[in-house]
Amino acid sequence: MNLYLVDTNVMIAASAVNELSRRFLDAMPEEIELRELVYEWLASFDKSDNWIALDEEGLIYEEYDRNLPFNAHGQEYGMQVLQYKLDRNQVIHLPIKTLDANGEHIAVLEPQHEEIVKDRADRKWVASALSARTHCNVVPPIVYGAETDWYVVEEDLIAIGLCFLRLLPEEWYMSRNDA
Repeated sequence: MNLYLVDTNVMIAASAVNELSRRFLDAMPEEIELRELVYEWLASFDKSDNWIALDEEGLIYEEYDRNLPFNAHGQEYGMQVLQYKLDRNQVIHLPIKTLDANGEHIAVLEPQHEEIVKDRADRKWVASALSARTHCNVVPPIVYGAETDWYVVEEDLIAIGLCFLRLLPEEWYMSRNDA
C-alpha cells in the first residue's frame, strides 16, 4: 500500500491555484508557479491508487475542514481530493493518542518526540506516521509544500524513522529558514 500523510499546506496551496479559492490571497507559497507544482502533485495523487492517512480522532480532517471551508464557488480542491479518496475507499484511519490541553485537542507523542516537534498542531502528523509504522508496517511520507517547520525538524524526524516528501525546490526552504 502506498500511503501518504498530506499536510494541510499542500491542500491549501493546491486549492489556491484557482483564483476563486478563499485561500487565493493568503496561501503559501505566494508564487503561482510554485503553487502549480503543489497542485500537480495533488492532482496526480488524486488520480492514483495511493492512499491518504487520517487519524481516528479526526484531528487531520478537522484541520482540513477549518482551513478549506466550502464557499459560494464550491468545495476547495484539496477537500475534493479527500472526498474522492473517501469515495474510492483509499483512506486509512490510524489510531493515535490525544488529550485536551488549554482548549485544544492535540496528539500525544513520547516526550523525546515532543522535544523535536514543538508545534503542537504538527504532532498529529508525527503520531499518525508512527501509528502507521506500528499498525500497517509502513511509514507514510509526510508530504509538505510551504511549511518550513517540517524542513527545520526533518532531519531529526528522519533519524527516528519517519520520511518526508517536499514539493518545493530546496532553495525555497533554505531562503525562508535563513530569514
